[in-house]
Amino acid sequence: MRLRSEMLDDAHIKMKFTKDLDELQQMVGSTLDYMRGLSEGTEALQPIDVSALLSSLKDDAQEAGHTVTVSGDASNPVMGRAQALKRCLQNLLDNALAYGKRADITLREEGGSLHIAIRDEGPGIPDSDIEKVFEPFYRVEGSRNRNTGGSGLGLSIARNIAQAHGGSVRLRNLARGGLEATLSIPRGAG
Repeated sequence: MRLRSEMLDDAHIKMKFTKDLDELQQMVGSTLDYMRGLSEGTEALQPIDVSALLSSLKDDAQEAGHTVTVSGDASNPVMGRAQALKRCLQNLLDNALAYGKRADITLREEGGSLHIAIRDEGPGIPDSDIEKVFEPFYRVEGSRNRNTGGSGLGLSIARNIAQAHGGSVRLRNLARGGLEATLSIPRGAG
């Protein structure tokens, strides 16, 4: 299809067709990521320095021009699947940056679990949609325009990865405005 689009003579139609193909490719890629997230058991468990992982995600986001802060520290590594955990946190961070323009990440340990809260300053989510946004392909913003949001799989993937680690992802609207996504994983995760 891409080859055929390159052979079109009308530049305007060619541009529209190529744009549609790019969106289709992104949607297929997101779907494959979602399906991989359901079968993350193939990645080996290993000790993960969550503080270093968050620092790396912060640095990458700042290089892209975003404002991200990280506070708190994990005293010891957590056992988990490194790539899967990174994907989970990246999805949560991407949402915060897409809808809230900045992200403040807090890491804390409590009761044998590690809690990573990512807060943004965006509009939040209607309370009636807080659980619905974890359903595959569900988006609060209903259009299919990828410029106004993703494919609706990021939070589904994040929650699946958290559950595969024996943990959870929860969302809550903040009283001061914005949204908080909290990833909680037990210290003996995996």
